[in-house]
Amino acid sequence: MANSENGGGGNGWLAFLVGGLLVAVMAIGAWVYSGWPPERETAQIELNVPDVNINPPDINPPDIDLPDARLPEPTPTPAPEPAPAQ
Repeated sequence: MANSENGGGGNGWLAFLVGGLLVAVMAIGAWVYSGWPPERETAQIELNVPDVNINPPDINPPDIDLPDARLPEPTPTPAPEPAPAQ
């Protein structure tokens, strides 16, 4: 059997990076789950506006004669030719 110089295992740096990312994700999850940062206070806004009653303007659009918008009749498709006999 042939012996490899690095032990034949996977890349150690890849395992190190994946482990570091896993620890970072776990730390962020614990930080978010613990409720940090605390919730901010929300502002209380009260608007006092006067009751204004404005009537809409009277608009009389002109009468326009439009052409009849019918769809054109579909053109009939020819029947397919029968397959040749064998």
